[in-house]
Amino acid sequence: MKLNLEWLAEDNGTLCHISKLVLEGKDNISPLHALSKRDIIIIKNSGISNGVMNTNLVVAGETLAHSTFEGAGTNSAITEALLKRTKSRMVKDKINLVHLRISKEYEIGKMIVPVAKISEIQASALVGVQLEADASAITPPLPSGLASIDIFKQVYDRTKTEIQSFKKDKEIVGYIPTTEELVLIPEMVKAYLKDGVKIFAVDFSSSPLNRWLIRTVVTSIRANLKIKGQAKENSDKQYYLHVFNVASSKKSPLEVAPITDILSHSYGVDSTSGVEWGGGKLVKEKLRFFNMPDYGAYQIRVLNKEQITHDKKLLEGTVNDVYEKLRSHRIVGYKKECEKISESMTSSGVEQHILSKERAKNEVKNVLMDIREIKSRV
Repeated sequence: MKLNLEWLAEDNGTLCHISKLVLEGKDNISPLHALSKRDIIIIKNSGISNGVMNTNLVVAGETLAHSTFEGAGTNSAITEALLKRTKSRMVKDKINLVHLRISKEYEIGKMIVPVAKISEIQASALVGVQLEADASAITPPLPSGLASIDIFKQVYDRTKTEIQSFKKDKEIVGYIPTTEELVLIPEMVKAYLKDGVKIFAVDFSSSPLNRWLIRTVVTSIRANLKIKGQAKENSDKQYYLHVFNVASSKKSPLEVAPITDILSHSYGVDSTSGVEWGGGKLVKEKLRFFNMPDYGAYQIRVLNKEQITHDKKLLEGTVNDVYEKLRSHRIVGYKKECEKISESMTSSGVEQHILSKERAKNEVKNVLMDIREIKSRV
């Protein structure tokens, strides 16, 4: 069997669960943070690993430049270059998800041009890149800011056609792009589930926690699967949910910002992956140390003032050295925190665990309110 999914445990107070996903013979235990190839290189170089490298889920992602989006399928050089980049981001012997993200709009000169549609040629090419790169599952290339169910149907049908004509059978990812048209989501989810899709993914578009989007997606999935109470004993009601392109913490000028991406697991999210393309100039004093005991992202200049325990060696070296060591520290911290979330399901519960996170009190309150709403609606 190509795909096998089993929920091993569920939390009573939240929607958090532990699942075991087997895809193409590779196991994946959630909750977890998926790595990129860049993450793996940084972690290896830093020497801060602590078992993170055992994570079997990898995301090969790219936010498509306008020239790449326009040239996909019509310009062989551009399409081949995209395929080459995608293959270079894959990691052997891992579950590889490919996310070729199409922006809501593009800046061309002094003009902002929205992406109103995607042609069948473009869709075929972007699916073809994933197939030729041997992605473990295929993500329909839906544009961010999706505003029409007809565009969804066109891209989804083209995705299925390309897979059927390829030499290998592949699972489809039930992809939900960022959209303000939340009314489209139930129809999309229904179409995916009708075809037996088990793996879903949402694009947070660099948001730390897109509550409205994830709340709508989770409500739609659970309503369509008719999940009431526990789903652990009924395999037909179990699904896997990933979040692409999620920021680790809220953007803030404050010295301490709340870590929020980890809270997505309370909605029943199995795995997350980080922002695919960073940008901007690094300023050493503004780099942040992620402190999982209180979910605080501390600017490194205030660590001593706030009496936060940390390894002084993390802050030594150039700004790039410090950035990479802090990134590795954050990923390792995420792994340990996911283990604690899993453990809390069989002890005090995930709700009590996250309520103890002093630096994210308001965010936790909102998440728990969302979860109560989801449960009341399904």
